[in-house]
Amino acid sequence: MNAKELIELNNRKRKELTKENEEYYGNMLVYIRASMAVSEQQSEELLMELLDHIIEAQKEGKRAVDIFGENPSAYCDEMIKQLPKESGKSTAYFIVFLLVKLAGLIAVVNGIGDIIIHYFKDNDQTVYVGTAIVTFIIVACIIFLDVVVILKWLQQSVYKVSNKVKDFVLLSFIMTLSILGMIFLPRLLPNFGYVIEVGGFIYLIAGVATLSISKWLDRKYCITK
Repeated sequence: MNAKELIELNNRKRKELTKENEEYYGNMLVYIRASMAVSEQQSEELLMELLDHIIEAQKEGKRAVDIFGENPSAYCDEMIKQLPKESGKSTAYFIVFLLVKLAGLIAVVNGIGDIIIHYFKDNDQTVYVGTAIVTFIIVACIIFLDVVVILKWLQQSVYKVSNKVKDFVLLSFIMTLSILGMIFLPRLLPNFGYVIEVGGFIYLIAGVATLSISKWLDRKYCITK
């Protein structure tokens, strides 16, 4: 059973839990899914195992806290440590897949933006390949760091009493800084590399084709499952 099927089964079986057990298990679910130490498949298999334990104990009149204790985060950390690590080859494939998908999304957005702008004024369609590659790397790195920060914050916030206003301000600052970085850092780069002329429709077609190919590869080789 792949990760997506496990998620669907998990959602159905969680309806059997009492309100107290659902809240307890829900926190464990967020904590484990936000962990970057294990793959999605391993996370969902672990969550299903924990859910089955709670359901069986619930039939005997027990609570989730009676099984996993008052410190579920420590229990989850211990369980995560015991899981097999994702192979370097699988991780590399997954990262490449995400980069290809990101490139497709950026191409689609640039294509739509270029088409809209072109209706109002003539815009420069010159692309320097070297500059474009470095720009993509910068954007990809910023997005990756944002994902790491958000997942880490989400994981820590589950079992930690936090100031919601402070957290909102901090996350807003990080997001604003990231957006400004993606906009202005590439502008500091000099133009270099092979020169091509790429219009909005070419961007759009290339982006849609890239996303379609990445979706087909994901279905065929189960990259994200």
